[in-house]
Amino acid sequence: MAKNNNKGFSLVEVIVAIAVFAILIVPLTSQLIGAIRTNETSKKKQYAIEKAEEIMEQFKVCDFSKDIRIPDGNSTGDYLFTLSNSEKKSMSLPNGKTVDYSIDTYKCNLSLGEEYEKYTCEVQVNSLAYAVLSGGYVWDSEKNTFKEDSKGNPVRASEATGDIRNLDNDQAAIISGATYLGQNSGVEGNSLDNKAFQYFQDAKLDILKKYDVYYSQYLSGADYFVNDSFNKYTDIKVEKKAGKYVVSCVVHYEDNTKLGIIKSAYAASGTNVYYPDTIYGKGVVYEKEYDMLPPIYLLYVPAVYNGAYCPVDNISVDTSGLAEGDKAKIYVFETAAEIDDKYKDIICKQFGVDDVEDLVYKNSKYTLNQKNVKVRANLAGGTLDNFDMFANFKIDQANSDIQVKSTDDDTSDNVYMYDIKVTLTDSDKKKTEVTGTRGKR
Repeated sequence: MAKNNNKGFSLVEVIVAIAVFAILIVPLTSQLIGAIRTNETSKKKQYAIEKAEEIMEQFKVCDFSKDIRIPDGNSTGDYLFTLSNSEKKSMSLPNGKTVDYSIDTYKCNLSLGEEYEKYTCEVQVNSLAYAVLSGGYVWDSEKNTFKEDSKGNPVRASEATGDIRNLDNDQAAIISGATYLGQNSGVEGNSLDNKAFQYFQDAKLDILKKYDVYYSQYLSGADYFVNDSFNKYTDIKVEKKAGKYVVSCVVHYEDNTKLGIIKSAYAASGTNVYYPDTIYGKGVVYEKEYDMLPPIYLLYVPAVYNGAYCPVDNISVDTSGLAEGDKAKIYVFETAAEIDDKYKDIICKQFGVDDVEDLVYKNSKYTLNQKNVKVRANLAGGTLDNFDMFANFKIDQANSDIQVKSTDDDTSDNVYMYDIKVTLTDSDKKKTEVTGTRGKR
């Protein structure tokens, strides 16, 4: 009969086995813990890089001011960046003149990652390139000196490729009051158009009161003005005075009436022309001085007469006051047309809205589609050689002096204005840095 062996492991064998297992498991556990930590560190670093790049992109288009608000990326609010330091410096130009620039530092606290770790964010904005450009030269940041041509001579700004696009109100002429005063103006739709309409209605009624029969019929319900309309004229003027560039915009309206007695009265008195009163003067809706020739943005809404779109709008340009060698850039943006993303911030910030569609005039009485309004661009002074004009919609070129280009053809961000550095610092004092430029080198 076979004999069973029920002998188990001895204590020594168990201890040896545990010791061997411990020797083997410790490095494996260390490697596993290290891998987990590396993965967490990588995720944390990626969060920081993505947020820094996101903030960088916002600073490339925001208005530089004392405090800057940008979206937090979660659609829950804004980051508030406050100006914590501004270091003033100066640079001597090749022509012996000096320009001033600043290195501004903006700070904001934020939370990142799955654990909402606290970070400090600093954004440093260096305006040296813009200051040099305003002095007429181009800065080469890679060589940290003035850009030179093939002969070693400093390149003048007018010889550089492209021009300047800067969304700051102090450095770009953004004309928003020519057609629409914003949603908080207290007037439905287009404020200036409504004022012009009311002016002409009152003027025609005053004329009609002198004719008893006509006035009695008007009081009885005869609407002699139902088929009337007006023409709107928006005139942009840019000139150089005493070393400063002055950009202005004048708006006026001319009434078109069908009634013969009013036509005759208009011809005799000249009351068929309306210039709105503004803080700048008669009909002047914009006027501002600049140290250098700024890009000019006209934010355009088609004219409306008593709830109906006018069939024709007129925009003119006068650059006769510019110096030889100056060349202006003029942009006309219609809010009803397709607008490139790079311009939307300009319009929304100027009018205080979230979407350009909020600016489109809606009415139930219009008889003409907004996109069918014919816009004519004509030369009021100067030559076609000293400015370029762009629009995001089709101009009535057959009846225009100016050949207006599409905004798709605009290369205005080829010259950069600012160097920007975004630094995120975590709770362990580890830093993540992202650098970039506003505008292309």
